[in-house]
Amino acid sequence: MKVLSVIVAIVIWIIVANINDPVISKHFTDIPVRVVNEKALTDNGYAYEVLEGNLVSFTIKGKKSIVYNMTTLDFDVVADFSKLSLTDAVPIDVSSKKYGDQLEINLGNVNTMKIKKDEMISVSLPVNVYASGNVAEGFYIGKTTATPNLIKVNGPENLLKNAKEIRAEVETDGIDKDVTTVVKPKLYDGKGQPIENTQIDIDESSINVFIGLWKMKSVKVNLSFDGEPEEGYLLSSFDYEPKTVLVAAADDIYDELESLDLVSIDLSGETENYEKDIPISSGSFPDGVILAESLNSIKVNAKIEKIIDRKMVFSNKDINIKNASGYHVEFDSSNRYFIDINGANSLVKEATVKDFEPWIDLSNLEEGEHTVKVHVKKTKGISVEDISTIVVRLTRE
Repeated sequence: MKVLSVIVAIVIWIIVANINDPVISKHFTDIPVRVVNEKALTDNGYAYEVLEGNLVSFTIKGKKSIVYNMTTLDFDVVADFSKLSLTDAVPIDVSSKKYGDQLEINLGNVNTMKIKKDEMISVSLPVNVYASGNVAEGFYIGKTTATPNLIKVNGPENLLKNAKEIRAEVETDGIDKDVTTVVKPKLYDGKGQPIENTQIDIDESSINVFIGLWKMKSVKVNLSFDGEPEEGYLLSSFDYEPKTVLVAAADDIYDELESLDLVSIDLSGETENYEKDIPISSGSFPDGVILAESLNSIKVNAKIEKIIDRKMVFSNKDINIKNASGYHVEFDSSNRYFIDINGANSLVKEATVKDFEPWIDLSNLEEGEHTVKVHVKKTKGISVEDISTIVVRLTRE
């Protein structure tokens, strides 16, 4: 009876204990895997890329009093690279920081970290200063320097093959004087995306940056042309816009800077209108001057026209007589005279005799018949090749 009583008591205790503290399960998903002993790989000149197993899921089973309040912080999820297999797989181990012998831990489908070995390489990249924010009104960032301006970076080939630059990023909002500061280097690829990886080592931990402010002003743009159009053609007009640009200039040249001479346009051999956008940037200007506005190009419009000839007819009514005092003037009977002109098609076609204001000078002439030369006013863009002579008879009034 005593033995039976003890057995019954034990059974009852077990039943009561399981009722009050039953065994339960808890599932954790997408838990980051911590890598240890990377040197087992990196000391042999290799880097790595994780193909699978950087996140895992697992289930724990144990007493409710233990399991219910457990979180991911209670577990170590580790891939030990000293256990790397010949197939480049590392077993993932999940262990509890406490209650280890009272829990059953089961990994999900992913129980190894699969990696791809990569060669470690070194590259030297330029350092570029990036300023963010608007400086004080009337100023522009004219000069930036970074020390060092070239930095060596070590890391996996698959990451560094796309690396383009080291950026030194500085906040410049509202500044009104030169700035000297120290910033942390950041690695970027050719698409402007940051490259961040624990396997990448940048030789320099800091960069000294200088930002110099220049004053701004609006200056005249001088744009000229060289060369001549094809034979039989001429340049009838040349224009460009804008005529002024906003620039920033160093203090030593700011006061004297009034205009900028840009590259000449070559019109050699042209037979058609020249209408192009000429690229413009700070590189188009002399040292100490930079473009301080959003302007990509200068619009050039050169009008090229075919040269044509024309014979214009006029009569004595179109002629202005000078210095004929005391004489009566009679013209010859033909009363049909000519001006031979040539020039740009649009100008020659629209020209009239009135544009030339033909006139004759009778000074120093005596009574009688005379052959005189007809003079004309110069007209822009048109050449006078020949003019009829006129026979006049002078008689005393």
